[in-house]
Amino acid sequence: MKLDFFKMHAQGNDYIYFDLINKELPKIDLQKLAIKVSERHYGIGSDGIVLILNSENHSGKMRMFNADGSEGSMCGSALRCVCYYLSEKFNENELTIETKSGIKTGFVKDRNTRSVMIDLGIPKFIQEDALVINGLKGYLIDIGNPHFVTQLKSLSENIAKYQGPIIDNPAFFVGGVNVEFVNIINKNQIELKVWERGSGATLACSTGAGAAVYFGLKKKKLKSPVLVQMPGGEVTVEFNNEHIFLTGEVSYIFNGSIEL
Repeated sequence: MKLDFFKMHAQGNDYIYFDLINKELPKIDLQKLAIKVSERHYGIGSDGIVLILNSENHSGKMRMFNADGSEGSMCGSALRCVCYYLSEKFNENELTIETKSGIKTGFVKDRNTRSVMIDLGIPKFIQEDALVINGLKGYLIDIGNPHFVTQLKSLSENIAKYQGPIIDNPAFFVGGVNVEFVNIINKNQIELKVWERGSGATLACSTGAGAAVYFGLKKKKLKSPVLVQMPGGEVTVEFNNEHIFLTGEVSYIFNGSIEL
């Protein structure tokens, strides 16, 4: 059987999307599908796959699988892309999406630039005390998924690639953890590099940007709004009434079909 797909990215955080609204979920191994299509040499190439499904009470439902086949609870970059796609499909500018970490809201701010703002919810420190792993001091933050945020004075080009898998290790975190390496440029600007559990070093991570800014705000190192510079592009993060809001552009890459 063939399955239609489209590919989108948000600051280089790219996923393969399957629109299954008003369609039956194929009886296939979704973990194997994610591994197959995400492979960048023998597949389509992506950080994972996203299924867009029906929802009884909301604009849609999102399920996402990482490049290693594991199912994730949330992905802010994918959420922005799903919101934009459904806004075009349903001609709506405000959307609510079901995710494994709860109902999330998105707002299309500019259709021409495909700028989308999402409410990432209310973040929290998983524990107040810092942890030191492999000589790096960091804090655990939950923003729909777990993040280890560590601040450094400068970021080497491959720090996420080399340090990420050391921290994202079952010896430290049984279910794995996303890792953010933060360089604070000034009160309203940071540089960020990311290791995503299940996908590795990626060009961007929206929940990671939210977690990094939340860390900086709570430690009184940053002031909202904050421009977050990642290898794949920039987003803006704001803290308002306990919620973290993130705004950034999304892009279509191409569409096609895959033989299953």
